[in-house]
Amino acid sequence: SYDTWATRTFVRDSLKMLFPEKADDIDRNIDPGEYGLENKWCRLVCVFVFMMSVLSDLRSTLDIVWICLYVPSEAEPWLEYRVPTWDSKENVKQVLDASELDFVKFKLAGMPLSWKIMNCVLIIVPKLWLWRMTARGGVTFLMETAGIEDLIINVTALTFILNLDEMIFDLFSHKVVHHILEKMEPFQCDEDSPEDQTCDEAFKALRRDRKRVCNLWLFPRRLLLAMILTVVFLWEYYAVHCTTSPIGGTVSQSVSLPTSELYPVLSFLFSWYKPGEEPTPYWTFKMPGSDIN
Repeated sequence: SYDTWATRTFVRDSLKMLFPEKADDIDRNIDPGEYGLENKWCRLVCVFVFMMSVLSDLRSTLDIVWICLYVPSEAEPWLEYRVPTWDSKENVKQVLDASELDFVKFKLAGMPLSWKIMNCVLIIVPKLWLWRMTARGGVTFLMETAGIEDLIINVTALTFILNLDEMIFDLFSHKVVHHILEKMEPFQCDEDSPEDQTCDEAFKALRRDRKRVCNLWLFPRRLLLAMILTVVFLWEYYAVHCTTSPIGGTVSQSVSLPTSELYPVLSFLFSWYKPGEEPTPYWTFKMPGSDIN
């Protein structure tokens, strides 16, 4: 584990400081070992669990994209005052035990093209970019955690951090906002809904579905998407942080200490921005049983 490796490294460096004239003998005879993973399957499962937790944020952003694409590009009212016509309003209130507020209906309607562009620039693109960098940073954090206990604790902490925005919204948003979201009617992009089909059309649709050998709608698409994202981000981690070993496989690249203790925000927002590092590597992969890098 990391704690054992750090302790062994500290002992070796302490001996070198006490006996500088024997530094070569100490390096040759005292090997702290490698800081490696305790269980690769535990890491893979934790990364997959983390990707399932961030998938909900991605779906919420894609829902905004879906709304901008399907709602009409013209201004339409999102609020209606709708009273049933089968009786007078006073009798309807008594029968349904309703108030005036219950007759106010909220729905998704048309949005001007200028507002769609504004939502895309100010909301959709930043949300997608932040999601990508959050997923990348979380996978990197989990991949560089070796201990099983630390790995499980870290994935739980990351999941909690991802739910902070929802918790803040539930606690600090006005009750009117919650009421509008609860009363919002679903938006249907298909005008021919199942409720509007005739008996013949419903029977034909049923026969068409029965003729299908495999109905793809029954496959858990969210599970498939989570698996694909896990593979993609794992591949990105190995492509960025690892290199090919002379004996086969992949090993970590040479590690250098940062020049500052502050983590620059640009490194989180842009993967190509690298913080300053010391010119001499702190750790370099060495062939087992030799001093050759």
